[in-house]
Amino acid sequence: MGILACSGAVTCYAQTNAESLFYAGCSAFNARNYDAALTNFTSSAELNPWNADTYNMRGRTKWWLRDYSGAVEDYDKAIALNPKCGGYYSNRGEAKYTLKRVPEALTDYNKCIELDPKNAQAYFNRGTLKVLCLTNYTEAIADFTKAIELHSDPHEEDIFLWRGNARLQLKDYAGAIADYSKALELNPKHAGFQDTMTNIDKARNLLRESEKK
Repeated sequence: MGILACSGAVTCYAQTNAESLFYAGCSAFNARNYDAALTNFTSSAELNPWNADTYNMRGRTKWWLRDYSGAVEDYDKAIALNPKCGGYYSNRGEAKYTLKRVPEALTDYNKCIELDPKNAQAYFNRGTLKVLCLTNYTEAIADFTKAIELHSDPHEEDIFLWRGNARLQLKDYAGAIADYSKALELNPKHAGFQDTMTNIDKARNLLRESEKK
């Protein structure tokens, strides 16, 4: 009887410590101290190997540390523990995309959207994949439009930039100009400001040329 009580106390202690380490890892991650985050998430997982969120966060940390294969392995563990969480699939898709495992990444984005149809990041990720790897601009625009409808991230300008790029490829010059202009309106100090201005000028010139025909 005493052994059982002791065992329960040890289990409770381990779970409590695992939770503390998990939150410490999240704090370090948010502070972009990825080495510290990795240490905390690893320690947390050792104490409580059944918490899917721990593996997911460690996977995100490894992605920022450019350990993409390690990130995929952690996302695999998270999904095995909780296969109904759409966000895990989107994160794994991003890591697989970085590893140039494009068909697998697309499958993960599709699965995420199936499970979590309000996941704006998954639509954005799938849209960029369709632009860069599949040249499927029409479907990409649909994904970016859905992401804009759902989005709450402060980097919403990126979605307009990418939709503008897709519209430019489809010769929808007026639409491209509108999207590029919206991106600049949302963030005039965007890192790609000069490229965006160049694209606006390009789209305006192409629009004028098309109107002459």
